[in-house]
Amino acid sequence: MTINTAMCAWGMSGREFHAPLLQAEPHLRLTTLLRRSGPDGSEPQGVTCISDFQAILDDPAIELVIVNTPNELHFSMANAALAAGKHVVLEKPITITKGDARALTRQAHDAGRILAVFHNRRLDADYLTLKRHLDSGDLGDLVELEWHYDRYRAIVTHKQWKEDNLPGAGTWFDLGIHLVDGMLALFGPPLTVAADMDSLRRPGAATDFFDVRFRYPGHRVHLCASTFVRELGPVIVAHGKKGSLVIPHDSAQPKDEPPTALLHTELSGKVIRERVPLEPARTHDFYANVADAISGKAPLAFTPEAATAALALVHKAIEAARQPAMSCT
Repeated sequence: MTINTAMCAWGMSGREFHAPLLQAEPHLRLTTLLRRSGPDGSEPQGVTCISDFQAILDDPAIELVIVNTPNELHFSMANAALAAGKHVVLEKPITITKGDARALTRQAHDAGRILAVFHNRRLDADYLTLKRHLDSGDLGDLVELEWHYDRYRAIVTHKQWKEDNLPGAGTWFDLGIHLVDGMLALFGPPLTVAADMDSLRRPGAATDFFDVRFRYPGHRVHLCASTFVRELGPVIVAHGKKGSLVIPHDSAQPKDEPPTALLHTELSGKVIRERVPLEPARTHDFYANVADAISGKAPLAFTPEAATAALALVHKAIEAARQPAMSCT
């Protein structure tokens, strides 16, 4: 069975993330691309470009619609696609508000359609490597996890929906939700949250710095990102009662060697400190699972319920960041 698929934007996410994964999945076929400005020759060969979203909704041959548009369009476009009887893949965040996320989830269930949310970072090598060592007990009981999504982006881009102080804009919504989703998949809901967020490049604009701390029984999770990090440090630093795991950023990995992490722990009574290989990324699993879920072969792995739980914590952290800090004088 081949599932005809339409994609709603041809920006970076469409070109670099979705299209290559779709082309690698034999049960999905990208047939249609929404390009309101018209084709420019960069589109995949054999794909039809159209300028009207309604044409996607009206085409009975299209079964799956990928809504990879700016955040403020997620609800309206996914709502329309589900109403037209289509399955939907929705970029993260699922929506801007929790109410809209819950409404889409109910709509998908009532329509008997798949609504998958593109939380693809759960298939990256760093997440899978961390999960491997947590599951194996190499670290013992976890005490602290520090998880970074740092970049150097000193220049404010033209993308107002990411850069301006608008609902759903900024790095906490755009990047932090990946970290929250991964945290929830590993540990479930936390007990408390404390947060510091700011706009360092342009005061009063969207968040471009966050430092968010979640407390669990027995351990803490520290999620952080800044756009002023030229020298990128580790992506993940995990400390347990038995050992530590440090996963470097891609830029710090040797170019001519397989990527590794540093494991410092005790195994069978012997202290070891060694480089361990990263788990291979499994990015292709996302659309393989979507195809299997549509055909009834497997349950959906990237559910709207999980995405809604992550969105709820994103909003909780924003509320926490608005609380006044305690004076030191």
